Parts: sequence; structure tokens; C-alpha cells
Amino acid sequence: MFNVQYSILNVAIVLLLLCSCHRATLKEQCAEMVKKEWRRMPRNITMGVVLDSLHYEERSNTLVYYHTMDDTLYTEEMIRLGKHQLHEQLLLEISNSVALKRLKDEGVSFRYVYMASSTGKECLSLDFNNEDL
Repeated sequence: MFNVQYSILNVAIVLLLLCSCHRATLKEQCAEMVKKEWRRMPRNITMGVVLDSLHYEERSNTLVYYHTMDDTLYTEEMIRLGKHQLHEQLLLEISNSVALKRLKDEGVSFRYVYMASSTGKECLSLDFNNEDL
């Protein structure tokens, strides 16, 4: 009797371990990341820039970060002149991010979209794919 109970317990433990080793699919991981980040939004990124939302586009395998920019602080000219510097800064951050490693390994692309606060129109969009990273 003891051996049967012990064997059943061992099988249950093995099944529990196997189930806990389930590695989330890319879609599941992205959905979980978006869900966690949504709790922290909207979030100030820097003066005049707010991260409003984050979405995963499964069709294009892209994480899209949507921001609002105070267009009284960031004029079209400032955006044009600072675009390259922002691109390089974001590229460095994504490339060095340990939190995004699996997503990068799975070929996920990243898009940063900045909208004008007064009009809601897109001011800037920056895309990063595997070749960039």
C-alpha cells in the first residue's frame, strides 16, 4: 500500500514539474508583457513625453509603443533634428535589454510611435528589426 501511494506521489510530482516547465509561446509572452506594462500606463518617459500604451501586432510580429508628445515643447524642427539621436538611443537600449532578449531572439520587431498631444497626429515613428539589433 505504501509503495502504491509513494508511486502515485512520484508521478504527481513529475507531472507537476513537467507542467511547470511549460515555456510560454511567443504570443503568450508578448501578451503577458503587454498586460504587465498596461498596469503602469500612462507613464511619463521624460518631460513632455508620455508612454500611453503598448500593443503586440502578431501579424507583423512587432511590439508597438505608443507615446504622446507635448508639441508645444517638441516642435517639428526639434523632432527632425533629434530623430537620429533618439533612434540611436533607443537602438542601444533595445540591443542591451536583457528583458527583451527572448523577444529579440524570436525575431520580434519594435516600433515607437509618437503622437502630437494637440492634434493626435503622428509626429514620429521609429522601427527596429533584427537586422538593426
